[in-house]
Amino acid sequence: MAPRARAARAASMAGNGTPMAGNPAVTGGPAVAGPADSAARPRLTRQKVLRAALEFADANGLAALSMHKLGAELGVQGMSLYSHVASKDALLDGIVEAMTSEAEMPPADGMDWRDALRHLAREIRAMILRHPAAAPLLVSRPVMPARRLEQVDAYRTLLVREGFTEDRALDVLRTVFMYAHGYALAEACFTRCAECGPWPGDELSQMRRVTQMVPRDAPDHLLRLAMVFCGRCDRDEQFTLGIDLMIRGLDCANDDPGC
Repeated sequence: MAPRARAARAASMAGNGTPMAGNPAVTGGPAVAGPADSAARPRLTRQKVLRAALEFADANGLAALSMHKLGAELGVQGMSLYSHVASKDALLDGIVEAMTSEAEMPPADGMDWRDALRHLAREIRAMILRHPAAAPLLVSRPVMPARRLEQVDAYRTLLVREGFTEDRALDVLRTVFMYAHGYALAEACFTRCAECGPWPGDELSQMRRVTQMVPRDAPDHLLRLAMVFCGRCDRDEQFTLGIDLMIRGLDCANDDPGC
């Protein structure tokens, strides 16, 4: 045996004369990953997986999400994700959990209940508009994460402290949640959809968008109406109008049920 070959063989032998595993000089293949390689791999947690899934949906849309693609984003095999989420359905439920982890508690500065409800509605809308592609899961998945329940509990406490009964406080919160979710989801779907991009700011581009939405044979007066109804709307102002009308109705009901 040549001296160089004998040296390589000697270096690859364990104390008992057995070739050492992972030595490419002996096996002819790549070395087996050692402790340093394992340490370089990303350490996953359930929270990291769910946040990555939400970010993937934000960037690519829900339809593109798969365990294989998410694993590639995280630098692991897709199958390894099943130790953190049991199934694709569980992953979708987890995306709801990741979104609602952003839910804010009511301000701690003794805010009036009217301003507190406005704050809650705006917070819900802002969360949905941050995640327009994933937001439909909020109403399609049958889950209520703990963070959202903690938020409801905090606002319920505030309303009861302001004189609402327990049942009335929950009625009010359901109404605010339904309004804010409904408005923001419609806004996200129709004005910020992934396929068509954000709603344009100039009138000519708005006209082009509206003409794509309206049937080709629609009468001219309905096309003009669609242009005004869909295109010339300050969505922030419109959202605030709905909340203010709701709060005005609550004020009326509290002060004079017959008004």
